[in-house]
Amino acid sequence: MTNRDDREVNGVLGARLLRVVLSRVILTLFTVGFVVGFAVGFTVDVAAQPAGMRPPVLKEVGIDQLLNNQVPPELTFVDETGKSVRLADYFGGKPIVLSLVYYDCPQLCTQVLTGLLGTLKTLPMSPGKDFVALTVSFDPKEKPALAAAKKREYLDRLGKPEAEAGWHFLTGEESQIVALTRAVGFRYVWDPVTSQYAHASGIMVLTPEGRVSRYFYGIEYAPRDLRFGLLDASAGKIGSLADQIILYCYQYDPSRGTYSLVLMRVLRIFAAITLLSIIGLILFLRRQTRKRPSDPNAGKGGSQTSIGYSHMSILPLYLIPFMPESASTFADEVDLFYLALVGLTVVFSVAIAIAATVFMIKYRRKRADEVPQEIEGAMLLEITWTVIPFIISMGIFAWGAKLYYDMYKEPKDALEIFVTGKQWMWRAQHPDGVREINELHLPRGRRVKLTMTSEDVLHSYYIPAFRTKADVVPGRYTMTWFEPTKSGTYHLFCAEYCGTQHSGMIGNVIVMEPNEYQSWLAGGTSEGSPSAAGQKLFASLACSTCHQDQNRGRGPTLTGLFGTEVTLDNGQKVSADEAYIRESILNPRAKIVAGYQPIMPTFQGQVSEEQILQLVSYIKSIGAKQDSQAPAAAAPAPAGMPASGSATSPPMTPPPAAVK
Repeated sequence: MTNRDDREVNGVLGARLLRVVLSRVILTLFTVGFVVGFAVGFTVDVAAQPAGMRPPVLKEVGIDQLLNNQVPPELTFVDETGKSVRLADYFGGKPIVLSLVYYDCPQLCTQVLTGLLGTLKTLPMSPGKDFVALTVSFDPKEKPALAAAKKREYLDRLGKPEAEAGWHFLTGEESQIVALTRAVGFRYVWDPVTSQYAHASGIMVLTPEGRVSRYFYGIEYAPRDLRFGLLDASAGKIGSLADQIILYCYQYDPSRGTYSLVLMRVLRIFAAITLLSIIGLILFLRRQTRKRPSDPNAGKGGSQTSIGYSHMSILPLYLIPFMPESASTFADEVDLFYLALVGLTVVFSVAIAIAATVFMIKYRRKRADEVPQEIEGAMLLEITWTVIPFIISMGIFAWGAKLYYDMYKEPKDALEIFVTGKQWMWRAQHPDGVREINELHLPRGRRVKLTMTSEDVLHSYYIPAFRTKADVVPGRYTMTWFEPTKSGTYHLFCAEYCGTQHSGMIGNVIVMEPNEYQSWLAGGTSEGSPSAAGQKLFASLACSTCHQDQNRGRGPTLTGLFGTEVTLDNGQKVSADEAYIRESILNPRAKIVAGYQPIMPTFQGQVSEEQILQLVSYIKSIGAKQDSQAPAAAAPAPAGMPASGSATSPPMTPPPAAVK
């Protein structure tokens, strides 16, 4: 081949390659232009239609709430059997569940009927028995044969034979359909683009008379909401009393188409139940009190005792026990204070209610455009309603403070009884050594002082008839006192939760005539007085080794200590009361008496609370006051005896003869 032939061949190949390259470039440019044009057009189209804008066809779709609107009873439809029926045929007896669909709907209507079917399955009511279910097609072209097929399908899935006569599938002419949908506020439209009806989803509940009562939206309906809607629509004709009570606790929310719990109504129901329970309990207790026979063994003198209640004779209902028996000198004053507070509350509550009612009527808005007159204020009125409540509150405070002071001021010459609380019992020890468990015998007309402590947890000693309650705290002493005024037997409670058997920590307080009380003491088993028991314990613990007369031991003397002021090594002065003595026994280094060394060992865990009370009683009973200034020369402890004296321990002396 010549060079010329080679050039011709190369020219042909070059031309062909050029055509291929050009065709590819043109195709690429066309594709890119098409994509860009489509994207721009799509963007413009999207920008032209806001995201939240509904399609034009849906503007006419929705459900307007027309509550209490009457559905025309004369409207005529055809049921699934081909029989012509009037809506009035379904009115008059039971509430109605109305669903508007069309049977050939490929999507939403099927979901509405399926949601209704699921609700009817779990609903404790049945179509035909408790209510009527009407499913009406809003497509005038649909015929009874299609309605019958739909009914058979859903009844088979429902599984309730009684629903055959209670769930009806209707078809009708366009004029009748339009009248029905307008009456219930159901708006729909034919969409020629999709060749389907555009419509909302929901069901309605009608009263037995055919008035719109409730709307429920969506494709699923809570059985509770539908049940409450039927109860509301029936106006009490269906459902039990319990259903009506539960319905009272809920309120229909039209904006959401659901029922919500109304807390205030629930509180009212429980308040009524509580009030009825209290009245029933009071009547029951009074009946039991009347039936209870007298106890001839309560006192040896033949007095009869019973646990009773007082009642207020100022009202016609004076036979209802209003409060416990009044059986102490404090009871009447406490009752008067309580009734004064109740009366004051009633007076102000009634006055405010009357004033509010009068003002609502007198100053109510009489016209929609009425503007009330502006009020600048009244200084005299503001001062009045500030000063008067202040005076009343200060009067209440002064009265209550005086009553509190009288109740907690320690009396003189009172009969002192030691009380120990323990899960779950009360132990009491009288001055003559007589002990009791869950009972307390007292003489009438004599002041009684209780010195109390707890061995485990917090308790509260409560005698309702005496209007007396005091906390009994571990590690400290509590004092309360009273003067019984009536013979009888009265309740004793622990008023502070103290464990699983707290309700069983109860007992009786038996008030006796003085001579009967002495006879009871003489007949009881005495283990010696608390002071005598404390004297023995004092000796057994070798306390007298250090606590001697005239401050001759290594610890201060205890004679005449109780009730005096003790000077500590830091210059502070404290009162030698029950708490001080207890602390000195259990924690000797807490308070060091001036002039003494902290050599006393602790007795924590070696003595019980009852034994501490006995030691306190013994120290109280020790003879007349002695001069307890500076200590004398300390005598050494005998060999083998522990040095029990302490600067923290109150001055103790060798045990004298037992004091009864």
